Amino acid sequence: MGKYQSTKVFDNYSVALRQWKASHSHCELLHGYALKFKVWFESNAPLEGVGSNDQLDEMNWIMDYGGFKSTDAKPTPGNGLKDWMNYMWDHTLLIEKDDPYLDFFQSAAMEGICALRVMDKMGAESCAKLVYDKFNDVMSKTGGGRVKVVKVECWEADRNSSIYRG
Repeated sequence: MGKYQSTKVFDNYSVALRQWKASHSHCELLHGYALKFKVWFESNAPLEGVGSNDQLDEMNWIMDYGGFKSTDAKPTPGNGLKDWMNYMWDHTLLIEKDDPYLDFFQSAAMEGICALRVMDKMGAESCAKLVYDKFNDVMSKTGGGRVKVVKVECWEADRNSSIYRG
């Protein structure tokens, strides 16, 4: 039996980052990207028989994209994932937790020079996995856990992307 999937693109995220371990390339320097994420959604419900829409909600959707809005949105609150995406990726500086200059970047953040986000690992692959994990965590606790993320693609440029698939 088939499965329905739907996708949503989250884009226009300006980030600066440094991949200090990339000493063989310019990526060890601070540089910027306009990150874009494509997220694939799938229902947790099985397809029950020919022509059945058990995977879809009452509106015949996998995912209500309006559900990503803020948790305090009126009149209907969302799951807050759009706010989290903005917090993580909108004009932020991404630095790996073991960067030898982490103290320097933390000092800059304390001075209000940057919006620092310390990452366990750096790279488009790790960014894709972070979005995958965060979305699945939130979605397992909202909407009755009906929907899961099955894949996330992170573009650092139009010609370069990385995918994490569960």
